[in-house]
Amino acid sequence: MTRPLSRRRLLTVAAGTAALAALPVRPASAATEEELAYANFAVSSELLLADLYAKALAAKVVIGPGQAALRAGRRAAIQHAGALSGLLTGAGQDAPAAEDFDFQWPAKAFHTPDATAATARVVLRALLGAYQTAVVTVSEPSYGIVYTSLAASAGQQLGALSALGASGVVEPFPVALDLESASDTLEPYLG
Repeated sequence: MTRPLSRRRLLTVAAGTAALAALPVRPASAATEEELAYANFAVSSELLLADLYAKALAAKVVIGPGQAALRAGRRAAIQHAGALSGLLTGAGQDAPAAEDFDFQWPAKAFHTPDATAATARVVLRALLGAYQTAVVTVSEPSYGIVYTSLAASAGQQLGALSALGASGVVEPFPVALDLESASDTLEPYLG
């Protein structure tokens, strides 16, 4: 759910953006293979998440504040995929695109708010776990900041799912996942 843009919020966002811009960044072309693997996984997974939110909105089973949460989640996923695609293209790699996938969803994934939330939780927990591991794995500090922000966003999206009326479990220490485990979790959905 988004709040109106106040002067204070605008200044806070501007200050945060300026702080990130001031960080020394190693050229993307110098990204390690592992950093590129995390970026490829992240772009693919964020595209998957954007598709999930689009399908959930199209199903029209979520009403009220839940719809706003789905729209905000979709916008975030699209922005995340775009930012991570820039890292890949800056390294001379082709970034995954939504057209590269035939996303597959369980037959009843979008039949009820609870089913929608349960499906989204699977995707978001895999993303959160991979992002937690990426934070401590990448060697470029600016990439670590990006993955920290992505992990925070995934956590916010998991919290927003409670607006769908689904029973959500608050995990005091969400499990970090290695890239292979996170990929295995999402592979059935990627088609």
